[in-house]
Amino acid sequence: MAEILNFIKKRANYFALILFLIFFLSTFFSVQGKFWEGLKFSGSTLTSDEVSHIPAGFYYLKTRQYFINAEHPPLIKDIAAIPLLFLNLNLPEIPEKQKYENIQWDFAGDFLFRVGNNPDLITFWSRIAIILFNGFLLFLVYFFLKKSFGIFPSLITLFLLVFSPNFIAHSSLVVLDVPFALLSLLSILVFSLFLRDLTKNRKYWKSFILAAIFTSLALLTKFQAIFLLIALFGGGFLYTLFTKKEFWKKYFLFFIFFSILILIFIGVIHGFQAAKMPVEGICHQIGYSYYNFLPRFGRDFLCQLASLNIFFFKGIVEYVVGLFMITSRVIGAWQATYFMGKVHGSEGAGPLYFPILFLTKETLGFLIILLLVILFSIWTFFKNGGLKLKIINFLKNPFNTVCLLFFLIYGLFSLTLKLTIGLRHIFPLIFLLYILVAKEINRWLTLEISIQKKQIKLSLLFLPLFASILYSWLSVYPYYLSYYNLIGGGTWEGYKIATDSNYDWGGQDVKRLGKWVRDNKIEKIYAHIFSNTPLDYYLGQAYQPFNIRYNPLPPKDSLLAVSAFEMQNINYDKGLPESQKYFQFEDDLIKRVGTTIFIFEIK
Repeated sequence: MAEILNFIKKRANYFALILFLIFFLSTFFSVQGKFWEGLKFSGSTLTSDEVSHIPAGFYYLKTRQYFINAEHPPLIKDIAAIPLLFLNLNLPEIPEKQKYENIQWDFAGDFLFRVGNNPDLITFWSRIAIILFNGFLLFLVYFFLKKSFGIFPSLITLFLLVFSPNFIAHSSLVVLDVPFALLSLLSILVFSLFLRDLTKNRKYWKSFILAAIFTSLALLTKFQAIFLLIALFGGGFLYTLFTKKEFWKKYFLFFIFFSILILIFIGVIHGFQAAKMPVEGICHQIGYSYYNFLPRFGRDFLCQLASLNIFFFKGIVEYVVGLFMITSRVIGAWQATYFMGKVHGSEGAGPLYFPILFLTKETLGFLIILLLVILFSIWTFFKNGGLKLKIINFLKNPFNTVCLLFFLIYGLFSLTLKLTIGLRHIFPLIFLLYILVAKEINRWLTLEISIQKKQIKLSLLFLPLFASILYSWLSVYPYYLSYYNLIGGGTWEGYKIATDSNYDWGGQDVKRLGKWVRDNKIEKIYAHIFSNTPLDYYLGQAYQPFNIRYNPLPPKDSLLAVSAFEMQNINYDKGLPESQKYFQFEDDLIKRVGTTIFIFEIK
């Protein structure tokens, strides 16, 4: 075993390179499919959020105005739109009365499907840009993990990420969750390096600046990064108290400077998007997003700040406007969420939502490894007493204190979140778990246990579990987004646990349905599919709109396509009679397209 470990250690970067290659191939082909046969019917259709993100980013870069999809920061949308600048695309005209309104869905539909652009070519290049960006972030995570904890923890973490179906699914889409999670990891890792160097009187400016950059980029990816900033401050303060108490004043000054750097970074990057936004437009945004229960002078101050017409201050104001908008959405939680046999409204799916999704959407191999790590860690922590000293030693590690605060703050926020629309919202916590598990496994690599009087390397016991993780990744290709483990019924039955971005994210299989309709020369098909793309674009003249809530049943022998999202929301709607539910067609299923579209033949 020692020889194998030495072999891996000497060639760690080669193994990492193989994992990076696997990442690029699996992300690319899972969403692009056989693109060389034609883009329209290859790969996955635009998911719900991509429809708004991609056009919004292109609009920012072309016009330098920021009012479309303003409830999310611009970074990922900008990156996705960069290759589009070379495609000679058309921008739809925005009516004067709709200027500065958040008309993201109407604008997106026009840009993608109604002004002569090729939506499939746009999707192709935007996704490539995001895959490359996520791959770059993955490399940085590996680099800083290697610097912080050594070769094996970094390689194990890389393995757990690359062979996670959830990670691959969301890394290949123009969505915010994976880059936000990776940037959060980078922020925590590098800020921990800064804290260590600061208290040990080493050179710390490089890690300080890098931590500010990664934290700024996280804040420019999702507004939830506010919790990351709080965790960095609290974790760093806790660390200084347990290492060098006399440093606390110095640490406060450094964090003030750290926050100023972040504010400058955000103001400049966000200001670039809003450089040509008229003052009246920004004031209009403030007017419809500012909370009525807040003091009026706050709204007036923001408008006056924007009135200075300095792009930096415009950027700051736009960022605050976005915070108001996303907070309003999170509080309101306007959605119908199917979860575990019930449709939930604005009350959310409850505190069990994320724990159950974690237990059903994570690979069984990782869950077993995690359980073993937890049990072993508890046993070693309480072994031989000295708990007080162990706690103090634990808190003398900056990575531990920042992680602890981040888990508590972000975890509490997630469990109380009413906007329960996907496991993706807790990716920062899950990816941190990968690191913590990898660190613990690294401690076991050379340990031995006695089984029937034979000494066996503890690390060998993990090989079957790693193999099962690899099998889960292989077996679900290319349907990573719909992945569920055996606890959740497997990928083909997982929709019974939860839909939305956990399974059917706005019709990712519509292209596959369109290909099936074309290849089978279907002349007419009724469809009830939630999608932000127009179904007639892919289904052509065969498409017949249908909604069982309002329409009479199609004629006998008709084909009816229903998406998992709509089917579960209808079937578990307590306000509908059985005659208006899709349960009645269970015996009439003739085809499953992808994982998410059920085709029934009406009897």
